[in-house]
Amino acid sequence: MQNTTRFLLTETEAGVGPGDAPRLFRLRQRFPRPAESDVPGAVRREIEPFVAGVSEGQRIAITGSSRGITDQLPVLRECVAALRQAGAEPFVVPGMGSHGGATAEGQSAVLADAGITEETLGCPIRSSMEVVQVGTTDTGFPVFQDRLAHDADGVLVFCRVKPHTGFTGRVESGLCKMLVIGLGKQAGASRIHQQALRHGMERLVLDAARLIVEVDRPRLLGGIAVVENAYKETAIVRGLALDDYDALIENEAALLRESYELFPRLPFDDLDALIVDEIGKNVSGSGMDANVTGKKPGMVRPRIGCIYVRGLTEVTHGNAVGIGYADLMPRQLLEQIDLNKTYMNAFTAKHMNVGKIPVCVENELQAMQVMLNYRQETDPASLRLAWIRDTLKLDQMWASQALLDEARANHDLEILSEPVPASFDDAFDLVEPELVAPAA
Repeated sequence: MQNTTRFLLTETEAGVGPGDAPRLFRLRQRFPRPAESDVPGAVRREIEPFVAGVSEGQRIAITGSSRGITDQLPVLRECVAALRQAGAEPFVVPGMGSHGGATAEGQSAVLADAGITEETLGCPIRSSMEVVQVGTTDTGFPVFQDRLAHDADGVLVFCRVKPHTGFTGRVESGLCKMLVIGLGKQAGASRIHQQALRHGMERLVLDAARLIVEVDRPRLLGGIAVVENAYKETAIVRGLALDDYDALIENEAALLRESYELFPRLPFDDLDALIVDEIGKNVSGSGMDANVTGKKPGMVRPRIGCIYVRGLTEVTHGNAVGIGYADLMPRQLLEQIDLNKTYMNAFTAKHMNVGKIPVCVENELQAMQVMLNYRQETDPASLRLAWIRDTLKLDQMWASQALLDEARANHDLEILSEPVPASFDDAFDLVEPELVAPAA
């Protein structure tokens, strides 16, 4: 039977009404902005050593990612073109663990959402969840590989290098993780996360990556890695050889350090509340990036008292993994959540908390009432609140007036508007304020 009970928090009980919402101002955050001016040209340059050894008619698998990588399509197109020119027969395989509901059709759909189709690539897309065990690590971890990639004449690994949301190590999200988890499909991803509960994710990724690099199959052609800046632009395109494990780790670690330097962050280390318009798998593997929200293991900053998530991205197709990091969400969001996709992702990652449903509010006035009560201070004007679109887009945001002096003192921030009252519509949901230019 459907649960029809409601959260009946009232203005009297909360001590907060519509007029108590804080005033908000708009700000712009400046980040370092190195960018690759010619991404296709950079791919052609970096892939050249790898295609030199390709023979006529060889079948080469290229990995496609489930992440929201800005230039994934043009990078893959250039890889396909370079391999075809060398006489190879390239095809793309989804390298995305359990994403897409852990089905072959679902993973093809994830690629299609990013514009990656056979028509746009000019080559076949072959999707399967079937795997081959290629070995076992010293800890007893069985290492799997996508059968299509395993049986190909060569594998070209494409990925983005960035901080991982669940662990810190020499390498995090990048080529090694793509080899071990992305190409390990659901079977490999589930087992490594299970063993990581005992041995730690970094050790398992490194051990399994060494095994994959050193076995006869898959035959690794090379890797093309990108690093993005805080504006979601490609900053670096780098080809990494995959025939020497130690060199691979050294080179990927160097890219990870550069990624950390470019990674976007909130401009405030101490917040009472954070409003997030959307979470989704195209934003982060954890729905909203734990490096931004401070939910990554070992992080103590930023401190965020309460997180309110308003919705899901369209292309996450109901996968709400990461919703468990939120404290509040609107009741109607329940109807958008695909429990199978969310729970399968959480099960595979062995972090069931990321799929937990937070407190459901009936409207956004209730959300504000909870946020204002989720702290020691009682004056509504003292609420330290930031309101972002998602954890990828942090160059602009709304913030409460209590943060104005701190923002003015930060040379990397530009104040775009005067503080204006937060307002609600007839359904008591938040209305984004209109910009009011700051006084000269």
